[in-house]
Amino acid sequence: MNPLRIVFMGNPDFAVPSLNEIMVSNHEVVAVVTSPDKPRGRGKSVSPTMVAQRASDYALPLIQPSLLKDDFFISQLQELKADLFSVVAFRLLPSVVLQIPKIGSVNLHPSMLPQYRGAAPLQWTLMNGDVKTGITTFLLSPAMDSGDILMTRPLGIFPEDDSGSLSLRASQLGAHLLAETIDSLARGTASPKPQDDSNASRAPKITSEDCEIDWTKSAASVRNQVRALSPTPGAYTSLAGRRLKIYRCELSLAAEETSGEVISLKKTSFTVRCGSGSVVIQELQPEGKRRMTSGEFLAGTQLRVGDRLGK
Repeated sequence: MNPLRIVFMGNPDFAVPSLNEIMVSNHEVVAVVTSPDKPRGRGKSVSPTMVAQRASDYALPLIQPSLLKDDFFISQLQELKADLFSVVAFRLLPSVVLQIPKIGSVNLHPSMLPQYRGAAPLQWTLMNGDVKTGITTFLLSPAMDSGDILMTRPLGIFPEDDSGSLSLRASQLGAHLLAETIDSLARGTASPKPQDDSNASRAPKITSEDCEIDWTKSAASVRNQVRALSPTPGAYTSLAGRRLKIYRCELSLAAEETSGEVISLKKTSFTVRCGSGSVVIQELQPEGKRRMTSGEFLAGTQLRVGDRLGK
């Protein structure tokens, strides 16, 4: 197997295990492409992406284009004479970029394609209450997440999983699958298979509307929404006219009450009625304050049975 010259492209922490895995392989990472530094976090201080930070640890050449069709960026990629572009949680590459590498561009996607094509597959997997998902490597094409499939691996979803824990396990499993896929491309043994578009489903970017809790929905739906959006961006409701983010809750049985109504209080949690069933709120974040347990919240507020959450 001849080592490949690889350009790695990615942004968030999800992509870092994949870069690590390629760095310990026989292949050569000739450059890393990531988004420009920008204000991040609560303090909005300008900082690099997680991939940029890891690339710096490895002393790898770093390219941070604002526009992917920029002539200078295109020339930079061409000069690298890469065999393969390896793309994990980056951006939609234009055709002019996809035409550059000798072998092509391989992408890692955290779903069993063609299911959950789009920017937020893990969030929508949890939102819909699925009990299993998977990882797919595939060859990039101009259309989003629609290229030929190279390899897949199943991934179970635990009842206690939220988006953070599921993403962590998916990134680790995906890193190993990506390395295996790259080796198969280097050997010439890869067998790409077209996706069945008739089985495709979408996982669009999460919007603010997707994050607002509708207390008339079932308790199971509310819990799935909370876990899908935890730790970020966070499902939210309102209490006394101020936004309240909910990060963790569990199902509870309760008598019929008004949806969104607080129906019981304990020292470390409180229970809210949904359209059917109820949820026990365990972790939250009041507007303008830090994330905290429900016990901490209750110690500093006058929440009462009968108070309403939401509109």
